[in-house]
Amino acid sequence: MARYLIRILAVGALALGACGDNDDSSDADAPKTTASATAPYGTYVRQVTSSDLARTKEKREEYGPAQQLPPAGRYRLVIAKGAAQDVLKATDPGGFTVAMDVKSSDATIRLTSYVDPAQAAFCGVEIPAQAAYRFDADGSTLALEATPEDPCADRDSILTGTWREQ
Repeated sequence: MARYLIRILAVGALALGACGDNDDSSDADAPKTTASATAPYGTYVRQVTSSDLARTKEKREEYGPAQQLPPAGRYRLVIAKGAAQDVLKATDPGGFTVAMDVKSSDATIRLTSYVDPAQAAFCGVEIPAQAAYRFDADGSTLALEATPEDPCADRDSILTGTWREQ
């Protein structure tokens, strides 16, 4: 995540919860990921390749001394329901995590703000934090695509693609 502000030293685990009146029989057959109209909650992984990074090269700007090209490799994505706000966390192969508040509707995830921009961000302050991604959750896969084009090259390189449930 090329626009590292501060390296995160520890990555916490998220506990995904469910609300509502479910009987015991439906819990046993419930899928690990809920692909609903509101959000594709779950934990996913995908390989971010040099081709993913090259695809966004034309819009990449390396402002600031701590900003760099994100690494290629296996990324982990968590989309979780929060008490006040849903959250998306993307973790690179080295364990660096960027967390963003999200709102979801109509098969679109809207990234509204960074959870703590002083700790981690995909891009520097000159690039808007807000972005939108269409999603298609089908069984154990989640496909994300920026809509319209995300001005943050690093976020686009990392998020756009097909993720597999972990």
